[in-house]
Amino acid sequence: MENTINEKVIFEVEPTDIQVRDDLPRHRKDLGEVNKLVESIKTFGQILPIVISRDNHLIAGGRRLAACMLLGIKARVCYKDTVDPLLMRELELEENIQRKDLTPAEECLAIDELLKLKQLKHGESGSGKAGGFTTEAVGELVGKSRAYVSEAISLADAVRMFPNLAECKSKSDIRKAVKGYQRVSDNINALASYEETIKRSNEFILVNRSAEDYLTGIGDKSIDLFFTDPPYAINIHSLSMTVGGETGGDITTTGTKYDDSPEYVFPLLEKIAVESYRITKDSGHAYLFCAPSNFWWLKERMNSAGWITHERPIIWIKRETGQNNQPEHWPSSAYEFILFARKTGSTIILQGKPDWMQVDPVLPSERVHQAEKPVSLCKELIARVCMPGSYILDCFAGSGAILEAAVEMKMLALGCEKDVASYASAVNRMVKWKEKH
Repeated sequence: MENTINEKVIFEVEPTDIQVRDDLPRHRKDLGEVNKLVESIKTFGQILPIVISRDNHLIAGGRRLAACMLLGIKARVCYKDTVDPLLMRELELEENIQRKDLTPAEECLAIDELLKLKQLKHGESGSGKAGGFTTEAVGELVGKSRAYVSEAISLADAVRMFPNLAECKSKSDIRKAVKGYQRVSDNINALASYEETIKRSNEFILVNRSAEDYLTGIGDKSIDLFFTDPPYAINIHSLSMTVGGETGGDITTTGTKYDDSPEYVFPLLEKIAVESYRITKDSGHAYLFCAPSNFWWLKERMNSAGWITHERPIIWIKRETGQNNQPEHWPSSAYEFILFARKTGSTIILQGKPDWMQVDPVLPSERVHQAEKPVSLCKELIARVCMPGSYILDCFAGSGAILEAAVEMKMLALGCEKDVASYASAVNRMVKWKEKH
């Protein structure tokens, strides 16, 4: 190790005489599990000294100090003369990475910081450049492989950019979350060029606007099918599994979240019920995905607005086995409700279809929106009530799945999405569709 500690004199002091600097930030203020070290010192003695400054401040050896305190024995120490702040930080980082279980985010940040400190002294390494401190050298210091160090350094940048990644319980969880964030970032960065493409489209219109604002600009009786997937008003983010299998976590694999609170959603859906009826033709229909617990509430609001709603929901069966955060208490959730409504002059195209359908959901690893529905499901629902050339409107576009389904079936699709990140994802989807066609 560079800057090897000069251990000319090792002597004993009472552990309580050693001070830990309050102004030295630590990645973990707790000392972690020291029981194994206590047993080792009992058997072999304290082999490595605790490193202190001349004014008895701890430099390195916090766990050894804690073990001596627990054993009630004097600590073997040595001075490290002329220790500058950078070296003190290096020593602590090396020890923490080697000897303690940091959280994944803490470890990534610690390894990255250690590399930067070493490179300040010894220079950076690079292709065709002699000397400098390498990731391989850091790995040797902390007992990790070069690949391990490289990954940690890569993830450290993401943790700094997205501080909530500190909640992740594994590096795998960090990678999954970063993938979602990166996808959102890429979509937003490309949004300007994408929007130029969709402006030239004759098959669909997609805008970054709230549902209530967008609907007020739609003409009366101009839409054949009002088909949308609004928020469910069930605080979904506190109920669903997020990255790492955590219930109610803040980090999703898609990188997006939305307001699903009853306080926000219920007043909004009341407006949507009225506006959807106004803009739909006398021969029109409506599909709205909804939570089972709110089906009857939404049904009443749609009826009050003038719609004729089906007495029972259409059931989308997602799979034979469903998501379950508490399998010891409840059966697994494997279906969703779809409210179906019509106007007096409407006629179903594919008559006699059942009020249920089984379609596999979008895999979590492939979703661009947490509530994304499969395009195949949307196409089947559209086919039941629409002919090619029909106008279909989705005012909660989310991932853009309904819009893609509509244009795939030669319909004219109109959509809006309030959230910029989700809007960018939907635009990306539609641009890719247009490039293929």
